[in-house]
Amino acid sequence: MKRGGRLKSSYEPLHEKAFFHYIVILLILGAFIFSLLAFANTHQLKKILMPKTINANDFLKKLTAHDEMKAYMGIAPLNIVEINPNNIVNLQAQINELDTTYIGNFIVQYSDRIAIYDYENDNVKGMINLQPQPQLPPDFFTKLNKHSELKGLEQEQPIGGQLDISSLSTLKQQFPDVYSNAKAGDFLLRYQTKLIIYDYNANKIINAVNLQ
Repeated sequence: MKRGGRLKSSYEPLHEKAFFHYIVILLILGAFIFSLLAFANTHQLKKILMPKTINANDFLKKLTAHDEMKAYMGIAPLNIVEINPNNIVNLQAQINELDTTYIGNFIVQYSDRIAIYDYENDNVKGMINLQPQPQLPPDFFTKLNKHSELKGLEQEQPIGGQLDISSLSTLKQQFPDVYSNAKAGDFLLRYQTKLIIYDYNANKIINAVNLQ
């Protein structure tokens, strides 16, 4: 301190210090990175919650462009089912070859053929030729549709057929809870929302499994 002069302070304001500016810059960068991550997570969540809608005409056009499916060009399929974790177990009861690698693919059913189609990669992964169904008794659906388990399904045409000893044995090993009371000669019928095992001779529903 000089005589007759003022005390000169050595205090430097915080906002004038270099490290303060570094901290501000780091905070701005951190906020920017956090915003990017938040946007990415939100975008990913939207993709999960709102999967893209598939155009039916484009779907069938791509499917029937394959050589093995050209005969079905212009023919509407009877049913299209996407394989997902919720229905794969029930679908495996009808198609033994299915496993978790088929999740996301589609089962496309025509009157005499079933195609397993990977729409995303435009690949026909499998074909199943359907055997002609035996002639059903004239009163088959009249008797069947009177059961309470078929309420609301009377106008729907199921797919399926009679269980034989070989297929039933395999099904009982894979899905004992579903087929434990079934026997050869019973009818296995798949509707969009239910799987029905029906004993026509006894006019009895052996089991009814919800598919959704």
